[in-house]
Amino acid sequence: MIKSICSETSEASKIYEATDINEIGEVNKATNLNVVTVATEPINITEDIKSTNNPKNWPSRKKCLILFVLTITGMLVLTTSTVLLPALKELREEFDTSEVAVNSLVSVNSFFTGISSIAWAAYSDRFSRRRKVFLLSMILFIISTILCTLANRIWQLLILCAIQACGSSSSVSISAGIISDIYSPKDRGFAFGIFSLAPATLTGTAAGGFIIQYLNWRWLFYYLATYGGIIILLILCFVPETSSSVNQQNKTPKFNSNVFSTKSRFNPFATLKLLGYPNFVLTAIYMSIVVSMITLQNISVSRNLSTRSYHLLPSSIGLLFIAPTLGCSLGSAIGGKYSDFVLQKARKNGVEIICPEVRIKSATPGALMVPCSYLIFGWLLIINFNIYVLMILWFFAVFGSYIIYSSLSPYLIDVCPGLSASAIALSYCMRLITAGVISIFGSLMEDFLGTGWYYTLIFVMCFLPTFFLVLVYFNGNRWKENFFKRNSYALH
Repeated sequence: MIKSICSETSEASKIYEATDINEIGEVNKATNLNVVTVATEPINITEDIKSTNNPKNWPSRKKCLILFVLTITGMLVLTTSTVLLPALKELREEFDTSEVAVNSLVSVNSFFTGISSIAWAAYSDRFSRRRKVFLLSMILFIISTILCTLANRIWQLLILCAIQACGSSSSVSISAGIISDIYSPKDRGFAFGIFSLAPATLTGTAAGGFIIQYLNWRWLFYYLATYGGIIILLILCFVPETSSSVNQQNKTPKFNSNVFSTKSRFNPFATLKLLGYPNFVLTAIYMSIVVSMITLQNISVSRNLSTRSYHLLPSSIGLLFIAPTLGCSLGSAIGGKYSDFVLQKARKNGVEIICPEVRIKSATPGALMVPCSYLIFGWLLIINFNIYVLMILWFFAVFGSYIIYSSLSPYLIDVCPGLSASAIALSYCMRLITAGVISIFGSLMEDFLGTGWYYTLIFVMCFLPTFFLVLVYFNGNRWKENFFKRNSYALH
């Protein structure tokens, strides 16, 4: 019985991702988890496992094309949430409202993106319908985005932006589920890095800056609607259904459990049981806090660079977002690849069975880089320091944040077998709700504390939660076994 070491994913993960009937039997012998029992009737699945119907066995070229489409699609959420940043001042004047009310547009987007992504992901995990969910959500996004151009009151725009967020929210969680479907654990970190690589901040804030300077805010939504239409075409042409239970519905083994039965009632909030899973919740809280600080900095930069001695135009401020865009792209690529490297290095060192908590080590560079970058940035900003130095610090803050995000996202999938989309959706929801709450009061806090102490507070908020990762690293395997014993996979 394996007690002193843990598996590459988890014992339960092996049951879900087993590619050989002998592996399933081996897992049952190697663990004392009475979670799932294979049906006693003989089943021949060897032929199916070797076929190209299994998404993990699809040709690399096909998987790369799908990953490219997912990367373009995954940019939608960040583009939608950042495209309005250069227009906040103009929207405030257009609707004659307060700064808090205008900042609520960003918060509403975060709240509803996070909450609705859980329902989309739970449905796709429960009924194995990734492609269908993608298309329905994009149609909702396009309709609501077009209606946003007709808004004449701030409350109308808030309601329509909330519906818009519900439509765009699937682009991250469902993409995560598809990546889990087509990539094995050893390649998942790299795939997630590429998925987060695209310059979403550039397509959002930079594009928004030029649009608001030369046209008006309504054209921001025409731009987003066009983007949504392109995504629908890409999904229709290049993204097939990836769920293995659909591709192998006539040949997959039947389990003596109602986990895979689509006849039971669908509960979109069953995923919330993961909040009782220490491995998931502590890691997701840390990720949420760190990545949410990017939103605070984005709002702070927009207002400071337009009012201090810099006096930059919206288009110029939009171009400055190239710095965090590069940080996001490089951090995502390097973080995901480094996460896989750490995992492979442990295997090369002679460890036969590897614990997924090994991936946590790959977040260390980002965990040190992020708080220091924010602290220095804030105190230099108040003395109107050289803008190029500030951009470098801005780059490193975002670069470190996405090293953390791309390193730990594969970990969440590894420790939540069979719930890949739901795990990412719930962590994303936590992140966006955190960002939504703090973005409402971010400007008020900066005015109250002063810019320097405001960024000192951000430093503390990024540094202290790193101890959550330490707890997970040393206790993760024990927590994982206890959680799945207790819940018996009753998460669907």
